[in-house]
Amino acid sequence: MTQEPGSEARSPRAAVLRFGAVLAVSGPVILTTFGVGRQSVGWFCSATSPTFYPPRGPYALESVPGELLFWGLLLLPVIVAGLLLRGSHRATLTAVAAVGAVLAFGLFIAFLLPGLDPCTGQERVAAPPWPLIVCCSVAAGALLLTARSPLPRRPLPLRWHGVILWAGAVGAAAWAAFHRLPVTFTTGRSLTVVYAGVQAPESFWNDLAWWSGDADMIGLPVVLVALAAAARVAAPARWERPTGTAAAAVLLLFTLLDVVAYVHWYDEDFQISLLDSVRWHLLLAAVLVTSAVWSPHQRISRAGTVHLARHPIRGQARNLAVAVVIAVTAVWLVVSSFTPTR
Repeated sequence: MTQEPGSEARSPRAAVLRFGAVLAVSGPVILTTFGVGRQSVGWFCSATSPTFYPPRGPYALESVPGELLFWGLLLLPVIVAGLLLRGSHRATLTAVAAVGAVLAFGLFIAFLLPGLDPCTGQERVAAPPWPLIVCCSVAAGALLLTARSPLPRRPLPLRWHGVILWAGAVGAAAWAAFHRLPVTFTTGRSLTVVYAGVQAPESFWNDLAWWSGDADMIGLPVVLVALAAAARVAAPARWERPTGTAAAAVLLLFTLLDVVAYVHWYDEDFQISLLDSVRWHLLLAAVLVTSAVWSPHQRISRAGTVHLARHPIRGQARNLAVAVVIAVTAVWLVVSSFTPTR
């Protein structure tokens, strides 16, 4: 076994452009998480409300184009980071095409299919989605500038192990996005939806807990996983693991915040168990990201290739074990989501 060549000789300019491209395509999700540009996307109300009722979103839309745009924006950072992990010229150009496709689809919906406002039921006013336009344009430009300096490919025997870990982390991080609030309307165009929650007094911890719930459903954890994968590609070797570990730590903070909120809110009117209050999917995502970023950077030499050819079971068994753990955990999350809370 020898260390992968070129890991220390990465061009700083190309590394910054690669990471900047993933950060740019993550911009719409990040900005929406912090309240910027929410009026320009269909899964939020066109007018903001200072109160929690009606809930502020994000909403699960009944229109297929709106849902496709939501998932396109959410998964675009993952797609771009995954293509950059391949490190080839063709993969970089494919990433440019993916960014352009999402931008074109977003403009098509904004001007031709704006849809209904989730809070009023009225037709939304067609308006340019400036966060999407700016972020996708910057990302496409960064990818085009770096297309001539692809990274060396990682070896196939270890690549699939990482793919399993990163894919599992993305799936776990996107869990809450599948459970956004559905919207139905009455004849009077009033919002008829039941929002499961507790009206807590205003405080720093309560506001932070509400924000973390919104961020989880908007998809900020998915963006964190994508940025950790991008750092795996672009960051210098000595910063790869600390950067990915920092992203995993942020995911872990979400679950720790759940524990703090549970201790702070628990009383006679709030008797949900601690197991039902913690977002275990984010804990799983943090574990998988940590495992992915701490997997060794190695290249199989000629002697190592002969060894793998003679003893292929060990590597396959490890990948199979990881896949089984992810599958069992995913099944448990699905079953627990349909189990009534106590």
